[in-house]
Amino acid sequence: MQDDEPNPSLARGLYRVSVLFGCIALITYFPWEMFSATAAVNRLSAAAENFQYTERCDSNGNLIDTGKPNCVDLGDYLLINGPVLKALRKACSEGETPTILILEKGKASRIDIARVEKSLAYRVRNRVNGPC
Repeated sequence: MQDDEPNPSLARGLYRVSVLFGCIALITYFPWEMFSATAAVNRLSAAAENFQYTERCDSNGNLIDTGKPNCVDLGDYLLINGPVLKALRKACSEGETPTILILEKGKASRIDIARVEKSLAYRVRNRVNGPC
């Protein structure tokens, strides 16, 4: 943008700097939102809410007979939908120990959340469990 003035005014300079910072903030917001742990938990929670569960589990992943269906076996994970979204990572190979992942911001890594999300998407797409 070229002006007739040889030197821009202070107001025009501040306007240009604020537009520059606004553009930088807008450009960095979208990758942050796509790749942050909070966004991953939000995507997984939305997918978990829309899933049709067939099994009933307690908060530790044990099958029970009462209550509404709230868990699904995803192959290498057992996803438990409740007040707190949990996933039980199974011991697929010898030497691994099963662990419970609490899928909340700050409690699980983004990589674990993404793995559970991919396993759930695989189950929805193919209607079978992924390989363990």
